[in-house]
Amino acid sequence: MAEGVTLCELPRVPQLTLRGEAAVLGRALAMLLPTEPNTTATSDRCVALWLGPDEWLLVGGSCDLHKIRQSLIGEHVAVVDVGASRTVLELAGTKAEQVLAKAATLDFHPRAFAVGRCAQTNLARTQGIVHRVALAQFHLYVCNSFARYLIGWLRDAMSEYQ
Repeated sequence: MAEGVTLCELPRVPQLTLRGEAAVLGRALAMLLPTEPNTTATSDRCVALWLGPDEWLLVGGSCDLHKIRQSLIGEHVAVVDVGASRTVLELAGTKAEQVLAKAATLDFHPRAFAVGRCAQTNLARTQGIVHRVALAQFHLYVCNSFARYLIGWLRDAMSEYQ
């Protein structure tokens, strides 16, 4: 990957918030949901990000809301489509960690925040989710209403690395 850092907005992708018991939801999804804080699980169809002891964000592929809800009838769970409410940004490059360190108080070094880790955190006075998808690549999930602000803030923070 080239030196420096890049920022782009990714195309809309299906996103579902899941609330309930991991085993019940996992059976309906035919995948094991992550149960360790700030971890992810990947299937051939989607990625599940751990957001809390009974909460996950399911991203990508075949997040068929109707089919999942049908398989969970009678269960004490919640499945909500949140894809239209969040913008997904990709921050990538050898200086991506340094830019994120300006925006959040987390340690983004790979020993502390390895590939596959995720966290809900404050990002430059907004709230969002950070997911490390590769060594020098992060996906940032932020409410649509804050996306333009965060993009501008990150571009300013990136300027010294370009």
